[in-house]
Amino acid sequence: MITIAVANQKGGEGKTTTSLNLAMGLARRNLKTLLIDMDPQANSTGIFLNPETVEKDLAHLFQNSANLKDIITPAYNNHLWVAPSSMRLAEMETVSVNSVEAPYILRDSLSGLKDFDFVIIDCPPSLSIFTVNSLVAANYVLIPLQAEKFSMDGIMGLQQTISSIKKRINPDLEILGALITQLKPQTLLTKTILPVLTKYFRIFEHTISDGVAIGESHLAKKSVYDYNRTSRQSQEYEGFIEEVLNELKK
Repeated sequence: MITIAVANQKGGEGKTTTSLNLAMGLARRNLKTLLIDMDPQANSTGIFLNPETVEKDLAHLFQNSANLKDIITPAYNNHLWVAPSSMRLAEMETVSVNSVEAPYILRDSLSGLKDFDFVIIDCPPSLSIFTVNSLVAANYVLIPLQAEKFSMDGIMGLQQTISSIKKRINPDLEILGALITQLKPQTLLTKTILPVLTKYFRIFEHTISDGVAIGESHLAKKSVYDYNRTSRQSQEYEGFIEEVLNELKK
């Protein structure tokens, strides 16, 4: 089972979009995939379920009143399951952070699930206890980010967190790479920043261009492939997933 945390402490970088389309793309390849929505905003959950009416979600896991296997629910084409979130999860942050076991809750719960090929974790836009849990549980970190100055500003904090967790808790944690999202390839800013980003992380060759298909697919509550498989963004995500799978085979 390969666990990938999709993380970036800055909001608006494409974490949820990438988590959704990566998970759905793997499921479309008949790979049994679990999508864990660790963000209390519950945007990933909302594509499949109504977060306000879900009986059990990750808040119950963090308050030790449910196991992960009791929370997950089928979501897409018989190969994708989702561990839902809700705003209740935000209430658990102050409670969980005071526990010695807090960083290990998700990792320990995943140890009871053996029959998934992939686990994709949609992290919140912060370095909260939920992001820490995700990084402790993961084999790899995938970093979506824009080729923008403000995106660059948050890189150091994320790097330090990853390095600290790798040193102290999860020595097997590796950065899979950075995926450039919402790319505007002809701008001077993009041409200036992309070479700088390569000094920090491996940058995937495939990038996700700016366009309306992504936002429209969210409104339709579909993957970009199901919404418009001929769109540029659909083809870009397909290429990106093939690149991820090839990288993991090395």
